Amino acid sequence: MIIVELIFNLAILVSVSVLSGFFDNRWKRDTLMGAVTQGLLFGMVALIGMLNPFVLSPGIIFDGRSVVLSLCGLFFGPVSGSIAAAIALCYRIYMGGSGVYMGVSVIITSTLIGVLFHRFHRTAKLLSNTFYLYFIGIIVHIVMLLLMFAIPSPMRLVTFKTLTLSVLGIFPVATALIGKILKDQADGTGRKEAENALQESEKRFALFMDHLPAFAFIKDSNFKSVYVNKKIDEALGASAWLGLTPSEFFPGTFGEKLLADDHHAMQSGYVKVEEHHADLKGEMHFYETQKFIIPQAGKEPLLGGIAIDITDRKRAEEELKIKALELGRFNRLMIGRELRMIELKKEINELLENMGKEKKYIIHENFNI
Repeated sequence: MIIVELIFNLAILVSVSVLSGFFDNRWKRDTLMGAVTQGLLFGMVALIGMLNPFVLSPGIIFDGRSVVLSLCGLFFGPVSGSIAAAIALCYRIYMGGSGVYMGVSVIITSTLIGVLFHRFHRTAKLLSNTFYLYFIGIIVHIVMLLLMFAIPSPMRLVTFKTLTLSVLGIFPVATALIGKILKDQADGTGRKEAENALQESEKRFALFMDHLPAFAFIKDSNFKSVYVNKKIDEALGASAWLGLTPSEFFPGTFGEKLLADDHHAMQSGYVKVEEHHADLKGEMHFYETQKFIIPQAGKEPLLGGIAIDITDRKRAEEELKIKALELGRFNRLMIGRELRMIELKKEINELLENMGKEKKYIIHENFNI
């Protein structure tokens, strides 16, 4: 009968504690709101246990509050543990009776043990181990049995005989069971948060790459395209390249050159080349392409690439070359004209000198041709 009543009490605690996962999804445990919410929840769960206890004698009751409070401190820390303990303490003091001192002591010690293990830096990893949770339950309930000395002596021996085996047999198992539920909920929440974070990261990456004012692509270790951004797809139809090597989607010397550049980049780690290619409108464009290795832990590296359209720059350079040539021709023409003028001035000066007259022109012949 004792075991049946204790199991029924703990079953209520198990079913109610499942709500913790819902609250953990709504308000994260590492925030103040989350800590307060979990403290209130576990305090109410402990209260429910005390409302449905195993009554050994008037004023001496046993329930699952030691399990709930220790797990609250263990999983959610001192803030949650303190709130839950405060709720349990208020009600246990209100109930009174000859077992009040033991009841208060169990509430305090169970919470403290949970909080102490919570602060142990390796606990987060160990909580996945059911035997570790069982070990914590054993410690909590050995302390609980020791606190039976706070019960008035006439009932002390009876309490020991009646409850020792039941407490040590059921409560640590319940601690491991409820702890496993809480750990699974936390892992599920963590996985969901990780998945959401990954999705957000992928969205940011896609947005960044789609608005990047350059062409971007990624190839696998066999030089097959596995990613192209929006800009290169719109300009060159690069989505058709996915799953293909350069020589497969560009047959001939151009594809062979691209593949050779890929090999060079994979071997050296980085390469910068100039390429030219017609866009979907048939207009020729020039690109400065940088290719680089993207390491992957435990996997073959990827090959990344960024290409910047330098058509305007190339045209400007060509225009500068043409203007430089024209300026050179003009300069040579001007110098030739000046040289001819000097020759004419020399001839006039010679004629004047032969006629016995003074030279008319002062001639400077310092030219940089």
